[in-house]
Amino acid sequence: MTTEHMFLAVTPPPEVIDIISDLPTRPLRGVRYTKRKQWHITLRFLGACERHEALEALESLQAPAADVTLGPDVSMLGSRVVIIPAMGLDTTAAAVDDAYGDIGEATDREFLGHLTLARLKGRPLRDPSMVSVLGALISTTWHADKIDLWKSEVNPEGTVHTLVASQELQ
Repeated sequence: MTTEHMFLAVTPPPEVIDIISDLPTRPLRGVRYTKRKQWHITLRFLGACERHEALEALESLQAPAADVTLGPDVSMLGSRVVIIPAMGLDTTAAAVDDAYGDIGEATDREFLGHLTLARLKGRPLRDPSMVSVLGALISTTWHADKIDLWKSEVNPEGTVHTLVASQELQ
C-alpha cells in the first residue's frame, strides 16, 4: 500500500489559463507566483492517504459538472495568499467531500473556491498593494466536466503536482 499526499481539483481549460497568464504580474521580493501547470481549484485536500482508497472513491464519485466563473478581481485570502475567486463549484465540492469523508486527513474547512496565483513569504508586506496583480479585473466562465486526482510532492525547487487519475463529472 502506498501513502501519498493528494488532492482533488478542477483544472481550467487552456483558453482560461491563457487569460490568467495575461494578468499583470511583476517580480517582487517575498512573492512566489504559481506556475501555469499548477493552476487549479482545489475541491478537497486529502493530505496523506492510501492511493488505492483515493482511486476507488474517484471511480465511484457521483458529482455534478458545473459552470465555473473566475473573478471579478484578484484578491487576498488571508494575509499571505493571492487568489482569483471561483464561483459555481459548491455543490460539486460537497459531493466530493461526502465521497472522501473517511479518506485522507479530516477537515472541517468550508469550501472556498479559488485559484492561487501567489504566496507571500517571510514577513507580511507592509503594503500588499505593491503586488501588481492585486485588484486586476478578470471575468471568465467555463464548463467544468472533469475532476482530477493529484499527487503533491514538495522538493527544494517547490511543489510538484503529478496527475494520478481523472473522472468525468455528471
